[in-house]
Amino acid sequence: MRETTFIQQNEKKWKEFEQVLKGERHAPEKLNDLFIQVTDDLSYARTFYPNRSVRVYLNGLAQRIFFKIYKGKKSKRSRIAAFWVDELPLLLYQARYDLLFAFLLFVGAMAIGMLSCAAEPEFLRTILGDAYVEMTKENIASGDPMAVYKSSGEFNMFLGITLNNLLVALITFLLGVFYGIGSIGSLLANGIMLGAFQYFFIDEGLFAESFLAVWLHGAFEISSIVIAGAAGITMGRGLVFPKTLTRMRSFQLAARRGLSLMVGTVPLFVLAGFIESFMTRYTDAPDALRAFFIFLCFGFVLFYFVLYPRMRVKKGVADLLKKQKLTPDHPQEINFESTKTTGEIFTDTFLFFRKNMSPYIWTAVAGAAVFCAGAFGLAKVKATELFYFQEYMFGTISSLPQFFYNENNDWLFPLATLVLGAMAFVAHSLIDRESKMGEEQTSISISKNILTFLKIIAVVALFNLIIYTGAWYTILLIAFGLPFLFLWGQAMVSEGKGIFTGLGRAATLSKGIYGPMSGLAFTLLLCGILFFSILDSGFLLFGNNVLYMLLDYLSMNFLLDSEQSAVFFSIAVTFIAMFILLLVFGLLVTGSGMQYFSNLEVNEARSLREKIKNIKTRQSIRGLEREAG
Repeated sequence: MRETTFIQQNEKKWKEFEQVLKGERHAPEKLNDLFIQVTDDLSYARTFYPNRSVRVYLNGLAQRIFFKIYKGKKSKRSRIAAFWVDELPLLLYQARYDLLFAFLLFVGAMAIGMLSCAAEPEFLRTILGDAYVEMTKENIASGDPMAVYKSSGEFNMFLGITLNNLLVALITFLLGVFYGIGSIGSLLANGIMLGAFQYFFIDEGLFAESFLAVWLHGAFEISSIVIAGAAGITMGRGLVFPKTLTRMRSFQLAARRGLSLMVGTVPLFVLAGFIESFMTRYTDAPDALRAFFIFLCFGFVLFYFVLYPRMRVKKGVADLLKKQKLTPDHPQEINFESTKTTGEIFTDTFLFFRKNMSPYIWTAVAGAAVFCAGAFGLAKVKATELFYFQEYMFGTISSLPQFFYNENNDWLFPLATLVLGAMAFVAHSLIDRESKMGEEQTSISISKNILTFLKIIAVVALFNLIIYTGAWYTILLIAFGLPFLFLWGQAMVSEGKGIFTGLGRAATLSKGIYGPMSGLAFTLLLCGILFFSILDSGFLLFGNNVLYMLLDYLSMNFLLDSEQSAVFFSIAVTFIAMFILLLVFGLLVTGSGMQYFSNLEVNEARSLREKIKNIKTRQSIRGLEREAG
């Protein structure tokens, strides 16, 4: 039988199989029958058409049916258990010298803090602040030196402390991107602060009480910060010492190892937050019990993070590392014609963003400049009174809503809509262009581009209305509303839909998969919040110093007075904040744009249909020509 005849006889059956596989639920008997029929066809194709496209197609179809049948089969050890039992201990063993260095550095910083306080009493107030020192002295005088741990409700305290500790650890880790120096600086700062704190109570004759209270939760909390510092040093070391790899490839692998180490600290931070909120406040508990619990916590940290990795290596688990293959170091291409998991779309988002960094940055620069010109040029008050930026953790984020509504300038909402709309239009257009790479491109008129831009502006206006709410639930509204809004925008750009037809298209494409879409948006939103939090963490002191240096230069050369300098500083800070906001917004829109193509394949399977349709017309496979007739 000729290949064409074989395909014609079975094509209808194969298409039916494809439709069955697209369904959410599958009867085991039906899948079993499918598998038998397809493997029979595959055996025939392997015998008579070993180098033909039909054999490749049937092999792929059989694999998909096989995975559907066995996808629920449980392995001997779940992926999560394998991470904690095998993978993380191996990574800890690999990073043992980084952990040792981070530990010694932290202990040395504590010693510096204590010795500095002993030599210069005012050093304590410089590190801890006058308000904290005075509050603690008042607590000591009242007979309850640890009253600070009883000042809030348990649950609220647990949430606040846990999130704050996680944020400090993430910042410590992420600062490792600056060749590890940032993580080292963070370890030094935290170590000196802890040393000063501990010396304060030693000087007051309360060492035992402070030790039993602070280290009750500090055993996990401080250990986790040290591990976070080691993770950052690991990442920075990969950038400084690439060995035989390219610097970027070495950095990627080191960052992945560091991030896995960071994941290992999350349970410790949660436990530390729980202990500090619910247990540390009971200072009247027996000292022996508290001391036993502290050493028990230290024992667990020592066992799991130091001894257990060595035990696993001695048992031969390290041989698994030899089986791990290094993925090729070549430019990655984004496949716009396949269904993808949330993790794959997340990766594609950053890959696309990095690949097209230049247009994103220039759009952000132009948008920030236009916003500043309009905001300060049309303001009803002085430039220094238009915006107020808070100087605390998440201060910049909490200041962003005033970019959208401000009683001192009624034009801010349309200005913000314009510049964010420009970023969204650029992101959607770049994605659309790359998705059609290789296809014949048709020229688009300026009027059509303007019309598309206006459609995107309408979508962005709805997004800005969400921000306009300015309430505690605004972030949740963004996470749930953003994926649909910009799926709608990508549909209008890629398919040339109108506003209302694009709305219906977005509703169709998001049906049944809105959960993963929101998960992706929320994850990207957290990345943006994390970036802003780094800027608020004190790292922006460098940026502020640069601005002050620039102010000094301008003052010396242009004779600026104090008011003019303050105006320049206000405009510069606003420009930086809007520039970062536009980049983060561009990242969020890009994620939704990537989601559009995955949803398109899930709902319509266009590329799959095209592959089936082209089976009979493909001219060659593996260099062999298709049979004639």
